Amino acid sequence: MELDISSTEEVRTQLPATDFDADRLTEALADRLAAIVPDGFHVRAADGVLWYSAEAGRFPGQLSDYHVGRSGSYIAENLAAHGDTAEERIVGVAAQALDELQDFIDEASHDPWPGTQNPPHPFAEVRRQALHLWYGGPDITSPAVLACAPIPLVEIQQA
Repeated sequence: MELDISSTEEVRTQLPATDFDADRLTEALADRLAAIVPDGFHVRAADGVLWYSAEAGRFPGQLSDYHVGRSGSYIAENLAAHGDTAEERIVGVAAQALDELQDFIDEASHDPWPGTQNPPHPFAEVRRQALHLWYGGPDITSPAVLACAPIPLVEIQQA
């Protein structure tokens, strides 16, 4: 699945690469993603990693043996792979986390998520001092199949 790491220019000069905290970003992502997953799925943050899991015996899983296990997105470790600016890194790793969460739920449940037929693409964008996350169309004004509550950038800045 292709990831979109769209961004706007308005934040680049206001968010230096050292001005955000990877652990705070991971915690904020866990909070927002946990709020949108279907019943029976869980998202937790630990040591710069988002961990995805499901209730034992509730979903068929990849092997149809009802042992889903868990998977994760390495937020802190993957930041550098997504660009040179803090904004590019935050947007890129957030879109990657949305994509990996979607894969986990799709494979665990054998159902497209979110949606009912083809899973929509994940997108992330920094706009108006907040990180926006959604599944749907490529633009923040496009219809969203599912969106998270925005993450204000001040929430992920270093203390």
